Amino acid sequence: MRQLFTHHDPLVAGYLHATLESLGIKAVIKNNYLSGALGELPPTAAWPEVWVIHDTDFAKAESVLQDILPSD
Repeated sequence: MRQLFTHHDPLVAGYLHATLESLGIKAVIKNNYLSGALGELPPTAAWPEVWVIHDTDFAKAESVLQDILPSD
């Protein structure tokens, strides 16, 4: 399992997760409910993270990420 993405907005993480799952790429969201710990943790430690379950799907997941999210 590998971390693909983290973002301060849980909607963005959820959108990426749903897109990956719709394409058959198994993924999970971690830290989705850590916002209550802000103040005890650094802010970025509580951001939602999208993790790809199977390492063999990671390259495809990176490609999906580049396709659907604008680059900075």
